[in-house]
Amino acid sequence: MNERQVVARDVSVRGTHEPFVSGIGFTAPAGEVTVVGVDPGASQVALALAIGGRVDLLTGTVSIGGSTDRAHLQLRTRLVDVPDVTAPEDALPLRAVVAEELALAERSSSRRDVATFLRERHLTELASRRWESLPAGQRTELLLELGSWHPHVRVLVLSGPDRHGGDPREWFEAARSVADRGLTVIALCAPATASTLPHHTDLTTDLTTEGEPA
Repeated sequence: MNERQVVARDVSVRGTHEPFVSGIGFTAPAGEVTVVGVDPGASQVALALAIGGRVDLLTGTVSIGGSTDRAHLQLRTRLVDVPDVTAPEDALPLRAVVAEELALAERSSSRRDVATFLRERHLTELASRRWESLPAGQRTELLLELGSWHPHVRVLVLSGPDRHGGDPREWFEAARSVADRGLTVIALCAPATASTLPHHTDLTTDLTTEGEPA
């Protein structure tokens, strides 16, 4: 099995009164963007945490390259823009967000490094702008790029990019650019948004038998 392929089988995550997500299954191949339609809010956050090995599962398994070991999942995944988990604070200036993301990617995050990053992307004039004031597609593109830089990361899990508004094709193309470098990208978004994009997973379909090792 491809070492970067993600397979989720019958995944459920316990909620306060009922599961946040229940019976979810999909296969996400390396080098592709797999769009998974799941209800916004707690359900998306719970599924992102489950894929990344950050939460106990009520049922099912998540594997990367055939391994279900949670330490392996944590090492190989980067959770991108997950509300209240990895999403940048809206009030932070762009330069601060870049510095934080560089540090998380185990890269140097000095003022010089941040300035270089922004200059190479023609963003120097926006360095002091509040994060929330930047176009939605641009924010997601930056987070995906920086998230992909961690030396151990093989899988990016993007949570709720459509909650920011804008054209979903913008963040999908940004995700595809990352996937074209060989990474696995899983985008969790509202079912209505997912249905408009390629490579989307219909969670009403039983996918728990898909993705068997060859």
